Amino acid sequence: MEFLKALGVDARLLIIQAAGFLILLYILRKYLFDNVLDAIKARKEEVQETYRKSEQINEEAANLKVQYERKVTETEEEAEEKLTAAVQEAKALHEEILEEGRQEAETIKQKAHETAEIERKKAAAEIRDQVVGLSILATEKLIQQSITKDKAEKLIDEFIKEAEGLK
Repeated sequence: MEFLKALGVDARLLIIQAAGFLILLYILRKYLFDNVLDAIKARKEEVQETYRKSEQINEEAANLKVQYERKVTETEEEAEEKLTAAVQEAKALHEEILEEGRQEAETIKQKAHETAEIERKKAAAEIRDQVVGLSILATEKLIQQSITKDKAEKLIDEFIKEAEGLK
């Protein structure tokens, strides 16, 4: 202790100051440091929780982005399929309308041929009726005139040849 006296340090005062320092250290530790350490620990946990939530939100955002892109792709594919189906349906409808038009034109053409054939047959029948009428007239005239048998046969043959040429 003499060494301390030589330095001008009072041992009793040193012990009291050391005791006071230890008491102050105990009080600070009990009431201040524990609270500060608890606050620092709580803040650290809060920051870690915020960081964890931030990463979780980033993962959810990335998942939502992937789902969104997938849905956009699916929607585009579906729209493309619908468009392709509509084009094919339009082509089929176009072909169907063309085929119906062709069939209708063919039907009209066939009816026109049939009508023309009927008209031709009617005309031929009228011509035959007229030929028969003319034959009867010619026969009446031949009978009225006194001609010879040879002359009558010659006239009838000529008339038949002419009538055959009209057919």
